[in-house]
Amino acid sequence: MTEIALASNISTLKSAFRRYYFKPDMIEAPDKMEQREFGYMQFGQGGMVRHLSFKSLKELIAITIKEVPSDVYCSNTYYRFPTNAMPEKEWLGADLIFDIDGKDLHLPCVPSHSYTVCAICAHTSEPMPDEKKVYSCPTCGGKKADIISIPCAKCIDGSKKEVKCLVKLLVGDIGIQQDDLHLYFSGNNGFHIHINDCAYVSLDSQARSDLVGYLLGSGFMAESVGVRKANTEDQFLIKIPKGGLVYGWRGRIADKLKIDRSSTIRLKHIVDQKGGLSMFKVDLDRIAREMGVRLDPQVTTDVHRVFRMPGTLNSKSGLTKNKCTNLDSFNPFVDACRLSDNNISVRVKAPVKLKLRGKSFNISKESAELPEYAAVYLICKGLAEAD
Repeated sequence: MTEIALASNISTLKSAFRRYYFKPDMIEAPDKMEQREFGYMQFGQGGMVRHLSFKSLKELIAITIKEVPSDVYCSNTYYRFPTNAMPEKEWLGADLIFDIDGKDLHLPCVPSHSYTVCAICAHTSEPMPDEKKVYSCPTCGGKKADIISIPCAKCIDGSKKEVKCLVKLLVGDIGIQQDDLHLYFSGNNGFHIHINDCAYVSLDSQARSDLVGYLLGSGFMAESVGVRKANTEDQFLIKIPKGGLVYGWRGRIADKLKIDRSSTIRLKHIVDQKGGLSMFKVDLDRIAREMGVRLDPQVTTDVHRVFRMPGTLNSKSGLTKNKCTNLDSFNPFVDACRLSDNNISVRVKAPVKLKLRGKSFNISKESAELPEYAAVYLICKGLAEAD
């Protein structure tokens, strides 16, 4: 991308973002705002402006209107001195937050709505070439490319499915109250789950890691369903737990294996069919992980992390991080698409299809007049340039 094109893109995006932040009640103020660290990214610049503190939401909004950041972040952590350097902040606790990102689900629909962008000349191709082929840019011959995906309805449904699985475990197994779970669309292709319960604020990184391991389904032991190692190598005996196979992971695995407290003989046959104790353990681990939640462990275990602020715009899409009061009916391409419908001229790098605000766009020509929300979306995705 030329410097002129980059400057034009930045100018267009900043104008659209500034108009958005001038609207009242867009950004959601976090609890204990004065104890949190804030930061923001700037268009066309690397790194984050951070170690900021605000006493009120009005102060923060004033900064967003003045600086027009590409992304605005707030720590999940509470600090005694949030503006100090990290070792001097004095950690007071951190909210428990989970992140489910659509790109981690590896859904089969993704290649059909993905594009390759040459890392050298930015030539864009559609659809994404066969992953088995070695990429070679048809314009400059470059061998490296970035993959850009426009999430579809199936992508969002896949992420929603993982959110529901997580909520079920948090409520049913961990005991978190439904009212203390706050769901947010990330603004691009995933969801954040915030836990509003002070009982979890003091958890350190190791405790959060243990919790994540449980949710992922990792480390499930054969003994939990009654398969125990005997004295000789790879020999086993069956001893169903006295508490039964009804609750938690025991219950889920038992349902999958179709066993109960009276299934001693059936369970023995299952282990034998798998090839013995060692192979049964391997298969059990696979089953548990497939039934677990596919979430990003590092996001939850990091007790010094900053998160995108609810109500702010995501520079990867121009959509907002949006609260979901009803996950089933929530449509990010409508509910989180809040920029204006003023027309903007853009140059589209490749034929593209998308649907925003219930309107379908099938763009095959290089030049197009699009509503601001659609133009910004494509510019943020790297699939168009401001004309």
